[in-house]
This record gives sequence, structure tokens and C-alpha cells, in this order.
Amino acid sequence: MIRLLLKKQICMGGGYMLGNTLIAILCILGGLFGLMMSFYLSLCFIQWISDVIDEKRWQDWRYWWKS
Repeated sequence: MIRLLLKKQICMGGGYMLGNTLIAILCILGGLFGLMMSFYLSLCFIQWISDVIDEKRWQDWRYWWKS
């Protein structure tokens, strides 16, 4: 039954294939965007750690943990 539906949709002018192509392109673009955002957030975290070490903020935090 499903095979017949797929064959009918393919033979009806390519609307089915166009929909799959559009979804595939959107998935690829969404994946690339997610990958770029994850790299950006990891670089922000690395920069924050670097700032904490350079400005010696960890010395102030040491007193919070002891009390």
C-alpha cells in the first residue's frame, strides 16, 4: 500500500521529490547552524576561563568556598 502511494506521488509531477529536497537542505543548514553555535559557545567558555585565570578571580572565589 505504501509503495503504491509513493509511486503515485512521484508520478504526479515531482512534488514529492521537491519536498524531500527542501527538507534535506533545511536539515543540512540547521545542522551547520547548530555546529557553528556549539563551537561559538565552547569558545566563549574557553574565553571566560581564560579571563578568570588572568584576572585572578579564583582568589576571590576561594573565600566563598571556605565559608
